[in-house]
Amino acid sequence: MRTGAPDLDDVEELIAADMDGLLPSVALAGAQVRSVAEAQREGVLEPLTKLRPRSVVIVCGTTGAASPATQLVIAAISSRIDVPIVAAPALPGWIGPLDVVVVAGDDAGDMVLADAAARSVRRRAEVVVAAPIEGPLRDALGGNGIDLSPRVMVDSRFRFPGFVAALLAVFVSLTQVRFTGQAPQVADLADALDGEAVANHPGNESFHNRAKLLAARLEGRSSVWVGDTVGTAVVAGQASRSLLALAGVISAVAEVGDVARLVREWSERTGSTPSESIFYDPEIDGPAPPSPPRVFVATTPSRDWYVRRRLDGLGDLDVLTGDGAADAGPGAGGRAGPPAMPTMDDLAADAPGDLVSLMVLVLRIEMAAVYLRLIGN
Repeated sequence: MRTGAPDLDDVEELIAADMDGLLPSVALAGAQVRSVAEAQREGVLEPLTKLRPRSVVIVCGTTGAASPATQLVIAAISSRIDVPIVAAPALPGWIGPLDVVVVAGDDAGDMVLADAAARSVRRRAEVVVAAPIEGPLRDALGGNGIDLSPRVMVDSRFRFPGFVAALLAVFVSLTQVRFTGQAPQVADLADALDGEAVANHPGNESFHNRAKLLAARLEGRSSVWVGDTVGTAVVAGQASRSLLALAGVISAVAEVGDVARLVREWSERTGSTPSESIFYDPEIDGPAPPSPPRVFVATTPSRDWYVRRRLDGLGDLDVLTGDGAADAGPGAGGRAGPPAMPTMDDLAADAPGDLVSLMVLVLRIEMAAVYLRLIGN
């Protein structure tokens, strides 16, 4: 009989505590993405290969994972593809037969999605459906549209990878549109997510388990999430949402400049923290001031070294990438020197190739949130 919350390396207790099946569900990220790759292989997206659309409009509402997934894909893709991309909470009035409309969401009963589908069909736009085709949405489509509805059913809190994969598949299928750079294959993204899920299996000890290490860093401490680009800022926001939805942990999202200001003002207000000294004695030195929030910075392997140098001196800082070898614990240490010189594009903006590492990082954070929930944070 369990008498308390399990620790991170008590495998049997972790599994026993997972009464909602969150660990198996979060580990299906790769399966969600692979189901989109299978739809590609079956030719579901073949109609898009013949089109040179005036625009791609993504209607994703304002709730659920569809909206942040859309923001991430747009950040990575928009500067490399020669078609305007519009993300909107409802269908714009100018849609016509030259446009591609993607309807993305979790709720087939969402009347905004149903309205977008119905009006797009009437105006003879090409419609792609990344939502359950049932109820009002099915009626609105009337048998039309490209079916990218989810084939792998998971908790809606874990649907982020499925939306990213569906949107990525749409853009790589527009072969008549010029695309600069190299977009990742959907199947390769699935492989990367499967590898991350295996590495973070509850049977792997914390020392070799990035999700457990991150959970340990998050446990019992307030946190601030930061991104250094538009895409990594989306990842930071998704991290904060996942922690709240899965573990009940409230964290903040901030910009890099705000974090530097926060740390400086905290130090000026509280002074140095005596509890960090090996000579600290609470009976002599008095109560220690509260610890400042721990800062987590999401970035990519190509920008990792430069972000660490930029934020050097901010104290309790974790720089996180989807490349586990690059991640470090407290401080902004990490690599001893800069990597091979990246291009200006690598440092200035998100790129299609960043999607793999960013999605791996999102999965790691979601698994860490599940572990926090199971140990009763």
